[in-house]
Amino acid sequence: MTVDMDTLHLRLERALTAWVPWQRWYGSKGRPPEGASIVRTTAFGDTLRTGGARGVLLLLRVTFADGGPPEYYQVPVGMRAVLAPELEPYVIAGVDDLFVYEAVGDSALVGALLGLTGASAAPAAPATGSSRPLGVEQTHTSVVVDERYLLKIFRRISTGTNPDVELLRALGSTANPHVTELRGAVEGELDGEPVTYATVQDYLPEATDGFTAACAAAGTGKAPGAGAPRGAFVREARAMGEAVARVHADLARRLGTAPTGAGDIAALRRDLTAGLDAAARRVAALRPLRPAVRAAYERLAALTSGPPVQRVHGDLHLGQLLRSSADWILVDFEGAPGVPLAERRALHSPLSDIAGMLRSFDYAARCAGAPDTGHWTARCADAFCDGYARVSGLDPREHALLLRACVLARAVHEVVYEHDHRPERISLPLAAVAELVRHGHLNSGNQAW
Repeated sequence: MTVDMDTLHLRLERALTAWVPWQRWYGSKGRPPEGASIVRTTAFGDTLRTGGARGVLLLLRVTFADGGPPEYYQVPVGMRAVLAPELEPYVIAGVDDLFVYEAVGDSALVGALLGLTGASAAPAAPATGSSRPLGVEQTHTSVVVDERYLLKIFRRISTGTNPDVELLRALGSTANPHVTELRGAVEGELDGEPVTYATVQDYLPEATDGFTAACAAAGTGKAPGAGAPRGAFVREARAMGEAVARVHADLARRLGTAPTGAGDIAALRRDLTAGLDAAARRVAALRPLRPAVRAAYERLAALTSGPPVQRVHGDLHLGQLLRSSADWILVDFEGAPGVPLAERRALHSPLSDIAGMLRSFDYAARCAGAPDTGHWTARCADAFCDGYARVSGLDPREHALLLRACVLARAVHEVVYEHDHRPERISLPLAAVAELVRHGHLNSGNQAW
């Protein structure tokens, strides 16, 4: 079959311009693209002439009518002359005699794409293997291959090594038991800088994520499969704190730390305030709370030091922990979606990760409709801090002013996230922000952890 690639590109670019803004991983909600141009193609399999599929990684440059900086996105596509029914949900466009579709739904092409990662233990190209998209809400796309490997395809591409690769490589050298092994990666360059396109890790088929477990425990009194009362999840929260502390300790040993002085606290206060102002401009419902949140951030002026900064997870919450048969495993180290890569790779206070976990306990209890949200959340939060302090020697509660600011900033971030992606849930973080500024402190009785 003869395909005019120039014509295909032009028609596909028009289709992608309309298709990209509707995707879950599109990072500029509310900013329709002016155009999407294909700036790079990488073939990863071609049996089109014999009735099969052609696979191509497309790197798109998305421009905007508002004149803002362009963004780069990655879309792995397949092309077939005849489309199987199971691939119909993945169709992007029809171009001449070809169906163009997202390759993540095509097991044959996923196997070929896996071969690009140079995986150390995975098969080079399992043509007869099975695969399935993980089907969870993410800013990247994860595909389970042969129920053994997890192929993670990054969607928004930024220059610089992705922290998910950088941190897992650092932790791999420590044999840390709370992460899965990085088996391989697809890496390249863009504008003369390194970029990460995809990774492959071991998949944990029997694992339960922490958010699912917490919701079940908060709502019914039992963790999935545990057959135990709520106290069992409080013990799990303590084990989570221990796991996070061990990961932090290994990251500090491998990648270093820096002291936190008065100047650093002042810079943090300015950054938090700027983030709040940007969030309030975006979300009208946050504006009445802005003065009280700003006042809470201003209280940081009383501090002259804080815990040393270091590399951290960057987007830690219950959904980023998986309960394996042995222990809790931390996943998805690429950092918070929408945050510039340089900031994600910078040193941050470990309290920022801890704040994410404390907010997540509260969020799970609210989602589960727990009748005693505040009490259950406080027990889990204290257990997590107990576990963290036991391993690290740093009790987050001894830095209450800084921890509260980090928790509040996390709740503000959640408001923006839900506004953009799940507006039906925006009341949950808004209520948390209101409670945090009303209480004015963090303690075991505060429902706004």
